Amino acid sequence: MASMDEMKKFRQCLSKFATGVTVVTCASGDGRPYGITANSFSSVSLEPRLILWNVAKVSNSLQAFLDAKYFAINILATDQRELSSHFAKSDHTLFDDIEIDRSGQNVPLIPDSLACFECRTSQIHDCGDHYIIIGEVLKFRSTEADPLLFFNGQYAAIR
Repeated sequence: MASMDEMKKFRQCLSKFATGVTVVTCASGDGRPYGITANSFSSVSLEPRLILWNVAKVSNSLQAFLDAKYFAINILATDQRELSSHFAKSDHTLFDDIEIDRSGQNVPLIPDSLACFECRTSQIHDCGDHYIIIGEVLKFRSTEADPLLFFNGQYAAIR
């Protein structure tokens, strides 16, 4: 097992890879919305259309995402930085003052996000301290705006 110092160094090294910022959303069986900030989003396949993201095993929303048949990846624009910070909190009342739309599968969608992928859960893989969730993309949309980026432990911008 790696020491805390080694884990910190590894995390700092990983932070040198600039990523976009997403809010991943789902709904429980009773319709309760869940959302979490994640930058572990990636495409997997164009045909079939598959994407993936990772959720930490310590996440308060873990079971909701493991049980969800559908979820959405909402890619944030630069003017949505507050949403990123908001959904990074470990609080189950995160949607109290947040405007959302709902997909046909009742998944919360973030209006005006840079892009959105509505997905059906395809596979879940247990990997270390995270789960990898692979989704089949059912619908997608995008707009023209600058992306919210994360680099070296802080938000960044293209311009």
